[in-house]
Amino acid sequence: MSEMNISSQREIIEFYKEEFLKHKNRLKIQKEFYSDKSFSEIETALDKIITEIDTICQIDRFNELASHLLERIDIITNLSTSPSNQSQRIH
Repeated sequence: MSEMNISSQREIIEFYKEEFLKHKNRLKIQKEFYSDKSFSEIETALDKIITEIDTICQIDRFNELASHLLERIDIITNLSTSPSNQSQRIH
Protein backbone atom coordinates (compact mmCIF):
# COMPACT_ATOMS: atom_id res chain seq x y z
CA MET A 1 0.00 0.00 0.00
CA SER A 2 1.40 3.39 -0.91
CA GLU A 3 2.16 6.04 1.67
CA MET A 4 -0.71 8.16 0.32
CA ASN A 5 -3.17 5.28 0.71
CA ILE A 6 -1.91 4.54 4.23
CA SER A 7 -2.29 8.21 5.15
CA SER A 8 -5.80 8.36 3.67
CA GLN A 9 -6.80 5.16 5.41
CA ARG A 10 -5.45 6.46 8.72
CA GLU A 11 -7.52 9.65 8.33
CA ILE A 12 -10.64 7.61 7.61
CA ILE A 13 -10.00 5.38 10.63
CA GLU A 14 -9.49 8.41 12.87
CA PHE A 15 -12.66 10.02 11.54
CA TYR A 16 -14.77 6.98 12.37
CA LYS A 17 -13.06 6.54 15.74
CA GLU A 18 -13.92 10.14 16.65
CA GLU A 19 -17.51 9.62 15.53
CA PHE A 20 -17.89 6.54 17.71
CA LEU A 21 -16.34 8.44 20.63
CA LYS A 22 -18.89 11.23 20.16
CA HIS A 23 -21.67 8.67 20.36
CA LYS A 24 -20.13 7.16 23.49
CA ASN A 25 -20.00 10.58 25.13
CA ARG A 26 -23.60 11.24 24.14
CA LEU A 27 -24.60 7.86 25.56
CA LYS A 28 -23.01 8.76 28.91
CA ILE A 29 -25.09 11.93 29.05
CA GLN A 30 -28.22 9.86 28.41
CA LYS A 31 -27.33 7.12 30.91
CA GLU A 32 -30.28 7.85 33.19
CA PHE A 33 -32.68 6.88 30.39
CA TYR A 34 -31.32 3.32 30.10
CA SER A 35 -31.41 0.32 32.37
CA ASP A 36 -27.99 -0.56 33.74
CA LYS A 37 -27.93 -3.71 31.61
CA SER A 38 -28.83 -1.89 28.38
CA PHE A 39 -26.35 0.89 29.03
CA SER A 40 -23.60 -1.61 29.76
CA GLU A 41 -24.32 -3.61 26.60
CA ILE A 42 -24.31 -0.52 24.38
CA GLU A 43 -21.18 0.88 26.01
CA THR A 44 -19.42 -2.48 25.65
CA ALA A 45 -20.30 -2.61 21.95
CA LEU A 46 -18.99 0.93 21.40
CA ASP A 47 -15.81 0.19 23.35
CA LYS A 48 -15.21 -2.91 21.24
CA ILE A 49 -15.69 -0.97 17.99
CA ILE A 50 -13.42 1.85 19.16
CA THR A 51 -10.73 -0.55 20.40
CA GLU A 52 -10.81 -2.74 17.29
CA ILE A 53 -11.30 -0.03 14.65
CA ASP A 54 -7.80 -0.64 13.22
CA THR A 55 -8.67 -4.30 12.66
CA ILE A 56 -12.19 -3.58 11.44
CA CYS A 57 -10.80 -1.21 8.80
CA GLN A 58 -9.12 -4.18 7.10
CA ILE A 59 -12.54 -5.58 6.17
CA ASP A 60 -13.63 -5.14 2.57
CA ARG A 61 -16.10 -2.29 2.24
CA PHE A 62 -15.04 -0.90 5.62
CA ASN A 63 -16.64 2.49 4.90
CA GLU A 64 -20.02 0.84 4.33
CA LEU A 65 -19.70 -1.20 7.51
CA ALA A 66 -18.60 1.77 9.61
CA SER A 67 -21.38 3.95 8.20
CA HIS A 68 -23.93 1.23 8.94
CA LEU A 69 -22.65 0.84 12.52
CA LEU A 70 -22.82 4.61 13.05
CA GLU A 71 -26.40 4.68 11.75
CA ARG A 72 -27.37 1.89 14.13
CA ILE A 73 -25.70 3.60 17.10
CA ASP A 74 -27.31 6.91 16.13
CA ILE A 75 -30.73 5.29 16.48
CA ILE A 76 -29.83 4.82 20.14
CA THR A 77 -28.02 8.10 20.87
CA ASN A 78 -29.90 10.34 18.41
CA LEU A 79 -26.72 12.40 18.12
CA SER A 80 -27.22 13.35 14.48
CA THR A 81 -30.39 15.30 15.25
CA SER A 82 -29.00 17.15 18.25
CA PRO A 83 -27.78 20.74 18.07
CA SER A 84 -24.01 21.04 17.83
CA ASN A 85 -22.13 20.85 21.11
CA GLN A 86 -25.19 19.53 22.92
CA SER A 87 -23.08 16.61 24.04
CA GLN A 88 -21.03 19.13 26.01
CA ARG A 89 -23.93 20.80 27.78
CA ILE A 90 -25.08 19.85 31.25
CA HIS A 91 -28.85 19.48 31.64
